[in-house]
Amino acid sequence: MAETVVAKSSGAGPAWARRYPPLCTLGVAILIALLVLPSSLNLQQPNPSQTLELAPVPPEDDDVPPPADGNLASLGLGVSSGPEGAGGLGGEGDGGIGGDVRVPPPAEVAFEGKSPSTKNCIGNPPRQTEDPLSPPCQAHFDGDNFGETYQGVDGETVHILFYLEGNFVYLTRSQGNETTPDQEYFDLGAEPESDEHVMVRVLRVWQRYFNTRYQTYGRFVRFHVYFSSSDDSPEARRADAIDNIAKVNPFAVISRGQSNNDAYLQVMAERGVLNFGSFLGRPASFFQEFPRMIWGYLPSLEVQARQYATYVCTKIVEPGTATFAGGDLQGRERKLGLVYTSDPSQPQLRGLKDEVLLQLRELCGVQIPSSNQTQFPRSGYVQDNSTAPDYALQGMAAFQESGVTTILWPAGLETNYSKAAAQLGYQPEWVLLGDGQSESQGVNQYQDQRTWDGRVWVMTNRIKTLPIEESLCFQAYREADPEASRIDAGDACSFYDDIRQLFTGIQVAGPRLGPTSVDVGFHAIPAVPSTDPQVPACFYEPDDYTCIKDAAVWWWDGTARGGASNQPGCYRLAQDGLRYVAGQWPEGDALNIKDADVDVCSAYTGNAFIDPNPPDPT
Repeated sequence: MAETVVAKSSGAGPAWARRYPPLCTLGVAILIALLVLPSSLNLQQPNPSQTLELAPVPPEDDDVPPPADGNLASLGLGVSSGPEGAGGLGGEGDGGIGGDVRVPPPAEVAFEGKSPSTKNCIGNPPRQTEDPLSPPCQAHFDGDNFGETYQGVDGETVHILFYLEGNFVYLTRSQGNETTPDQEYFDLGAEPESDEHVMVRVLRVWQRYFNTRYQTYGRFVRFHVYFSSSDDSPEARRADAIDNIAKVNPFAVISRGQSNNDAYLQVMAERGVLNFGSFLGRPASFFQEFPRMIWGYLPSLEVQARQYATYVCTKIVEPGTATFAGGDLQGRERKLGLVYTSDPSQPQLRGLKDEVLLQLRELCGVQIPSSNQTQFPRSGYVQDNSTAPDYALQGMAAFQESGVTTILWPAGLETNYSKAAAQLGYQPEWVLLGDGQSESQGVNQYQDQRTWDGRVWVMTNRIKTLPIEESLCFQAYREADPEASRIDAGDACSFYDDIRQLFTGIQVAGPRLGPTSVDVGFHAIPAVPSTDPQVPACFYEPDDYTCIKDAAVWWWDGTARGGASNQPGCYRLAQDGLRYVAGQWPEGDALNIKDADVDVCSAYTGNAFIDPNPPDPT
């Protein structure tokens, strides 16, 4: 058994959602061009009243081809010919699905014309779209949808609000450089204006696509967009929420607030508005505070920590011997160290670290003494000029002196540790927990390759990604608008997972739409493991409101070239990105699922920042 080395859990909950903002102080950072798509690049403008937009992290699930069925394929939807039939409960009452909802055989639905009452389902058994995570086909609806079943819902319309940052700069979009409006509403059910912002344009395309392909029971799901002011204080967020409810009265909101977003979401949830979003790393309590009201596509903190802890226990601790270290550490009994961040602006990362340590202790008795832990002051940068790198040299020297063979790194980004280890000739194993940055190709090319090459594994919720033209997201985008710009595809696909989860909730809820019927529908999804690297396992456990329940592991090859990068270094997908639910990792050492001749490079890339004008460390 390896010598294991765990701090008590603080119970703090991370909140590194919203596609990993805030990663730095907006307005003092510039984005390094790491993303493949030009549409993902955002640079700071000289106008001090404008705020830099963080480029969207490419979504995990955009790149899903249409092969294997996802979890929703076996979801049993209610079939009824009257209001007493079986079905999900609505927002206000206990009635069942009304009207006639039937799932026709494949031959009946194959490529029928698209209309509000006939959907173009696909597959056998048929599902709503080419996406394996779309629900089973409901091609026809004839009957009563019960009219006004909940706020923001009537017999003809479901109102959805997108809450986006105002006064943000977007560069190199299809219409050039674009800045979001400030405190302005857009009704996407109305005729488009000639000079609409890229976010409004791509959401119009998604409004058309999802209304055409998903079953909405005679209602049109109408999108509204509100761009906030530059004031992102909690008070301003709460005021926005109250004004949004008064002006739009939405059934649900998808929010992309960068800072103090929780203040906005809380007001919305308290007033009965459902929330959908990629809330990566939030604790279960975040969702349970308002049961049935807040739904996340990405896993909760506890799920993510459980995935990582079970991987470490199974593939690192149990085998016991260091197999991918270098120098005299190779072949030693594993001794664990821990790297984490003390960044005061990101307490969520410390909360994740605490939860990981708690679960390691409970699952396999791992305890890491404070002497074998080291922390870095700021997270989210490939180069941080605000602090001297002495902390990294001291931390790596202490680990080397203590004989640490294997370093656990539960999320957070910096690059000084790899440089310090190389300077010392220290070659330990590194086991990372992916956070949207630490598994990206571009970020890891900034690590010291003498340290990184062949000695780093990352556990990630990201799926196996494909070139954008081959991705299911882009194909759906082009289906709705054949003239849609590829340049804007990065912005469009950043919304895809959240909108799909929203429309899935509407469909599985049945005609009597409300938070109760959405909750019943989501929790009817069976817990089926994924068999496809491009399709995550998506289901909802009791008292759980997040979708993804599995992960994959990748290893760093410092010499390979992947994707469109002209720099060496990429993460290779072990077992082609095969995914595992927590606790189901195969037995044996990490290396027994590595095959350099088979494992392809990941095409995933994320955000990273250089701070050219750091704050005064004093």
